[in-house]
Amino acid sequence: MKSNGWIIELTEFTDPYCTWCWASEPILRKIKELYGDQVKITFKMGGLVDDIKTFSDPSNQIGGETMFDQIADHWEEASSIHGMPVEANIFRELKDKFRSTHPANIAYKAAQLQDKELADKFLRRLREAAAAESKEIHRTEVQLDLAKEVGLDPKKFLEAIESGHANDNFLEELKEVRSQGITGFPTFKISNQKGEATYLNGFRSFEVLESAFSRLSNGKELKKREIPLNDENIINFIRKYRKVATQEVATLFGISKKNANDYLVLLEHKNHVKSIKAGNDFFWEIMP
Repeated sequence: MKSNGWIIELTEFTDPYCTWCWASEPILRKIKELYGDQVKITFKMGGLVDDIKTFSDPSNQIGGETMFDQIADHWEEASSIHGMPVEANIFRELKDKFRSTHPANIAYKAAQLQDKELADKFLRRLREAAAAESKEIHRTEVQLDLAKEVGLDPKKFLEAIESGHANDNFLEELKEVRSQGITGFPTFKISNQKGEATYLNGFRSFEVLESAFSRLSNGKELKKREIPLNDENIINFIRKYRKVATQEVATLFGISKKNANDYLVLLEHKNHVKSIKAGNDFFWEIMP
């Protein structure tokens, strides 16, 4: 879906290691599918954990010597609510290897310096890898592999990190995020071309975001695409994004996760799609 320019800009203040940002992925994809270029989606890195030694999250009972077990439990509990796949055991295994989420934030900025569109695809791969594939996305070698997967030039990517250029960009963005008083993720800023904006803190449903779009559209009609539930549209959705979670199909078509899984299993039996085990659930790809 094309338009003569965006009407609404949706900015997600985020971190690649944030579970509720992972939870928001189905909603962002639904917005893209229904509104296309009318809603411009951008990401700002918020640096969730500067130093794990001093980090605490009292609202989620995270802190102290058993922090990594608490984080794993939090991811599992969150997954039972938001429906996206997680492999929480990686957080128990990270105890002696992990210090900060900032390297993953910096990696996104390195990708963005090279290609903004590929950078957003890279951010999605960072999220998938951290949440459901037991990959340590704070490590440069893992970041390089994921960068190659999405088509980034690995030499330029590494150069942006090693030169400090990506870090400088991240620190500048972090200053901008902090200046707006944002410390929790995701936080959404919804704005129009007049500069009018509203902020929504925390995970939000598609309907809540859509309502904010309507309030800020200044009478400009957002043309909403209709996508009926059928085999062809599910297959096209998976083909477009190459890999989707069960919950993303459920969210796009407004059905339960169980019903989405049933549809996907039938498509797998017809050899249209294949399932890939992902932590406590599955990703789905088009059958080769």
